[in-house]
Amino acid sequence: MAAPIGPMGMLCIQRTLASGMATGLATGFGAATVHLTYSALAVLGLGSLAQPRVEANAAGFGTVSALTLLWFAIRTHRGSVALQTTDVVDNVHLARAYLSAIALGFTNPLTVILFLAALHAFSMQTAAAPLIAGVFVGSAIWWTVLSTIVAMARSRLTPRMLSMSSRLASLMLLGLGTMMLVRIAQRML
Repeated sequence: MAAPIGPMGMLCIQRTLASGMATGLATGFGAATVHLTYSALAVLGLGSLAQPRVEANAAGFGTVSALTLLWFAIRTHRGSVALQTTDVVDNVHLARAYLSAIALGFTNPLTVILFLAALHAFSMQTAAAPLIAGVFVGSAIWWTVLSTIVAMARSRLTPRMLSMSSRLASLMLLGLGTMMLVRIAQRML
């Protein structure tokens, strides 16, 4: 679920580049928390109950997610990027990264669609706890690997390259958000 580089992956990469590995991990673990929650709901059978409502409100979820992506794109574009040279971790910054990733993850239609597609497989499992734990651990491992690779590359980037990567990330987030809004508008027409 986590491996495709979509909005969450772009956000994790951008935050790791801009603020370091701890912020990238906070973002990734926010996404892993969403995966944990959705898998628990699916295994408990609540996913099949929610599926009709989610499908009926897909445009609303998509719009919220697209607007959130646009907001992140604007913030990323406006923010100045400078490598932090201190090892001091700002807990408030990390909490914001974690909570904003959770908010984006819960409204991300791609995540919702993937879990809805997996509902049948989740509902057939008799070992609920290991499955739920496995989803979280697998997701957390992916975000750790991604953040580690990006953090290692980060130390090799010049300030100009870092600024360009931030601009590219903001354009990609802008493109993803705009594409989502266009698709929603097409479905509504």
